[in-house]
Parts: sequence; C-alpha cells; structure tokens
Amino acid sequence: MGWITMSARRSQIQTSLNDHNLELLQINRYLRQLSSFANAIGDGQITPNEISSLGTDLFGDALDFMGYSNETASQIANEQTDYYASAYDDLTQEQYYNNPSIAAQAQLYYDESGNLDTTAMYSKFYEEALEEYAQNYIMPILNEKQKEIENKQAELETLISSEEAELQTLKDSIKQNIQNSTIQLA
Repeated sequence: MGWITMSARRSQIQTSLNDHNLELLQINRYLRQLSSFANAIGDGQITPNEISSLGTDLFGDALDFMGYSNETASQIANEQTDYYASAYDDLTQEQYYNNPSIAAQAQLYYDESGNLDTTAMYSKFYEEALEEYAQNYIMPILNEKQKEIENKQAELETLISSEEAELQTLKDSIKQNIQNSTIQLA
C-alpha cells in the first residue's frame, strides 16, 4: 500500500477516532449525570435545585420522576392515613393500655393534646411511599440503564484503543514509506 493510500486511511481512522472519543466523552458525562440523579432520588425526593444541576440529558426524567413519585406517594399516603385514622380513631382506652404494640404505634399518630394527628400520619406515609417508590421502582431501572451505558463505554474504549494502535501503525508505515521513496542524492 502506498503512502497516499495509507494517508487516506489514516485520515479515515483519525475522523473515526475523533467521533468515538466525542461519543465516549458524552457517555462519561451521561454516567455522571445518571449517578447524580440516582443520588438525588435516593431518599425518594428530588428538589428543583437537584433537577437543574442534572443537565439536559436527564432533566425530563427528573421532572417525570418528581411528578410520578408525588402522585404515587400522595395516593398511598391518603389510603394509609384513612385506614389508620379510622383504626386508631376507634381505639378504646382499654385497647390502648392493654396492648403495648398498638399503644406504641398509635402514640406516633397522636399530638400532645391526645388528638389524632392525621397531618403527621400523612406526612410519615408520604415520605415512606416516596422512598419506596424510588428504591423499588426507579433505582432498578437506573441501575439497568447504568449497566447498559457502562457496557457501551467499555466497547468504545476497546474500539478507541484498537483505532489508536492502527493509527500509530499507519503513521509509522507512512513515515517509513516516505523515507524509502526519498530520492537519495549522492
């Protein structure tokens, strides 16, 4: 292969290598954003400040999470609050004092004046539902997505190494071919 043909191939490989390095850079950025997103929703909640720091790739996903998690948690918290409010509202003093486990549970839901505090109940159930939603539904999806991206990252790194090696070989061959083709003046 002549040095002109090798130069054309070198140019193709260099372009491909640049494209793959750019893609790898984007993948690395996306992985960082994905990790930030997972950390942000670990407790089941995400703040507007955390959403804005994620970047454009996950901005929509974060907004969706915020909406769905709020809707799901609200529904669960309402159902549980209604259930426990009716259960503890009908609690007699005898049941309260004679059953320590019921008393301990019920005590969490009464305020200082001895009235059932449904707002505290709702708040507790809401926070639990948010965390459960994030841990049981969203985190497995994010973990799977992260594995897929990491596999793509490994493939790209292997391809880049291969292209760099071929590029170096071509550069050396071109240099050698040019030196061999040089007219020697005596």
